[in-house]
Amino acid sequence: MTAVLPWVTLAVCLAITLARIPSALRGENREVFYIFALISLSIFISIEAPYLVIDGWLGGMNIGNLILRFLLYGTFYFMGIKIATAFGSDSAVRAIKGPLGIAAAVLVGALTIYFFIITDTQGSSAGMSGLHWGPSLEAYAFMGRLYPGFVAACLLPAIWRTVVSTAPILLRIASALLLLGLSLLLLSQLFPLIPFSEAWLRVLINYSAATFTAIGLAGIWVSKSFARRKQRIST
Repeated sequence: MTAVLPWVTLAVCLAITLARIPSALRGENREVFYIFALISLSIFISIEAPYLVIDGWLGGMNIGNLILRFLLYGTFYFMGIKIATAFGSDSAVRAIKGPLGIAAAVLVGALTIYFFIITDTQGSSAGMSGLHWGPSLEAYAFMGRLYPGFVAACLLPAIWRTVVSTAPILLRIASALLLLGLSLLLLSQLFPLIPFSEAWLRVLINYSAATFTAIGLAGIWVSKSFARRKQRIST
């Protein structure tokens, strides 16, 4: 199951990205297309087969994983601002793009590079699971979860308010799926408590978080398009 899940997640994200192309070509909400494209690229690089090829081109020192980290940081930064704006949460927008959010991004980015440099990363390994795990690698992995978790924590209150509101049912369902995806992302902060013998749980949580987040975002796009179409018909 865990071997198939990454490919299923990639297929879902690619399908959503392709569905956004017509709107992007018309100049409608291109940011959403770019966000889904970044999510799809991140998922693709994280899968073992393409990862080993890409990292092999880069010297087999897991530089591919470092690139993936920063690709995810950028994705969550732009996605976080877009979601916070869509849900009308000025406080979340300020938290992500204000001094606190920028400081968090810079600090996490700098520490990510630092822990990568001081770690023996020889030998391509998807998720770096095949390397010897010591304190520096644990810290590196923690940095990779910390910034996405920070963005998720900023967004959850606004999304929850929509889930329990009287908004249209389609929007509330999509928001609930997005809430689930981001909540799973926060749950990933507890990965150090999961023994390596149960590593499949980490894979399940990671890719389930990505899948529910992508489907939730797509559902919000569909619900808003439906609402606009309904308004045009009524007028």
